[in-house]
Amino acid sequence: MKTKAIKVYTWLSKQPKPTKKMSTEKLTQPDQTLTIRDLLDNHSRGIPLGVKERKGEYFDTPIPRFDDLTDMLEYKAQLMDRNKELNKQIKAEKQAALDKLKKIPAEVPEDLQSSPSLEPSADK
Repeated sequence: MKTKAIKVYTWLSKQPKPTKKMSTEKLTQPDQTLTIRDLLDNHSRGIPLGVKERKGEYFDTPIPRFDDLTDMLEYKAQLMDRNKELNKQIKAEKQAALDKLKKIPAEVPEDLQSSPSLEPSADK
């Protein structure tokens, strides 16, 4: 059994001939090109290129950048205080909604009041 010799190419050795010929056919459409000036004008005016852009979702809360660890700890304390206040507010709103529901009398429609299936049976 004959093994193939390993060929090592360096920048001094003769380079192998390319085996695949690239076609010279152009795949662009006639009106697809833009000059650099047009690209810059469109960019400065905010006109998209027609390609799909992915934009992140940013929320209303700004995310600060800290230069000092103490600033970060102060910001954390502020956030914790805000969290406690919001939790108290949510709890108060839930309690108010519960109180409002308790004040509403349980009204049973008249047709259901006279229904024999809802009345407790004396058989049991």
